[in-house]
Amino acid sequence: MLKYCAKRALSMLLTLFLIATATFFLMRAIPGGPFTRERALPPEVEKVLMEKYNLDAPLLVQYKDYMVDLLHGDLGPSFQKVGVRVSDMIAAGFPISAKVGGVASLMIIAVGIPLGIWAALKKNTLPDYVVSVLATVGITVPSFVIGAFIMYVFGELLGWIPAGGLEDWRGYIGPVLAIGGFSLAFVTRLMRSSMLEVTGQDYIRTARAGGLPGYKIVFKHALKNALIPVVTYIGPMVASILTGSFVVEKIFAIPGMGKYFVESITNRDYTVIMGTTLFFAAIYVVMVFLVDIAYALIDPRIKLED
Repeated sequence: MLKYCAKRALSMLLTLFLIATATFFLMRAIPGGPFTRERALPPEVEKVLMEKYNLDAPLLVQYKDYMVDLLHGDLGPSFQKVGVRVSDMIAAGFPISAKVGGVASLMIIAVGIPLGIWAALKKNTLPDYVVSVLATVGITVPSFVIGAFIMYVFGELLGWIPAGGLEDWRGYIGPVLAIGGFSLAFVTRLMRSSMLEVTGQDYIRTARAGGLPGYKIVFKHALKNALIPVVTYIGPMVASILTGSFVVEKIFAIPGMGKYFVESITNRDYTVIMGTTLFFAAIYVVMVFLVDIAYALIDPRIKLED
């Protein structure tokens, strides 16, 4: 196990290095720059700014300096927010996005998996049809539509939730449902289809023929195998949800990470784009690693290669 973890750690570091390198050169390949405006800056002002942020140096020199800073944990300064560093922006926005995303992830897992199991066990009955219809609607309706609907009906008309912000627990209801709606519906459908596939296999029929109680068949034999595809989806999903959603955060006035990423692209703020991209990639590769560990915990037959 330790040897496997060491190999995966090296693999993750290599992945992050390649992502940082690709993002750096792709940003420089985009026409324009961080100081490009509809109304052009005076040449002398732009020259001073380019010198200040070392953007007038050769591209390979900029790359070397960026990677050296990155090795020291420095993501660099924002080119648009004077005196603000990218690490400070992430430190300010990520905890807020992570709180909402964490609650949404717990909701998805706690509701989606049992609901999918229940629908599979009630196949071709009214509960199954209701769950399937609701899950289909949840998959097809975009998060910004769900967010706008919740805000208008439950915020503006009924006043049950705050108009914005996360001042109390009620403030989490809207953004959690908006961010987690699609994934909740998808996990429910995936869990249902996976459970139906597993319960139709020969070893489950043999267990039934042997007179095992239904709950033992479901929770001891079927559930472990049925969870594998669900866990595969949940890992990357959590990484995506934890880093926030610009649209949902905008609707509910949440100062999370989503706005920084979108604003940085609009403003061509190189360091913020690279920093947020690398941060998301780091969370993603860690979650994929945890998914691999979860495989072995769920099904002891799955062995992690040393």
